[in-house]
Amino acid sequence: MSRKQAREDSFKMIFEAVVMKTPADELLEIFYGTVEDGDVWELKKISEHDRIYIESVIRGLDEHREEINGKIALFLKNWTIERIARVSLAVLQLAAYEILYVDDVPTGVAVNEAVDLAKKYGAEDAPAFVNAVMHSFIKEYSKK
Repeated sequence: MSRKQAREDSFKMIFEAVVMKTPADELLEIFYGTVEDGDVWELKKISEHDRIYIESVIRGLDEHREEINGKIALFLKNWTIERIARVSLAVLQLAAYEILYVDDVPTGVAVNEAVDLAKKYGAEDAPAFVNAVMHSFIKEYSKK
């Protein structure tokens, strides 16, 4: 599994958390599945590095969601968190979390990957919306 795939899998879990309010541990349990025998990481072909990334993002975002939503909300023009499409919100939460809390993800990578996820899963205007919000967000919070 690549970091890109780990990020996409994390996005899918974040989307479920946004829509269904599913807690982090339950999301991870669903993602990994229940295995009686054998190593679940091996079965899913997840490296230790990717496992650490996925778990830190899902648990960390669960812990910091209100704070991150508050920071995202600062850069919404004529929008509120409640009005954002759920796909765009999940993408923004992931990118904001990576920028604020994941040291080995450069800011530019977090933003580019967010726009790519918005292109793949969002509405036609989602990539431009995500890019605009993240552009403002990184002016304030970029790791540089």
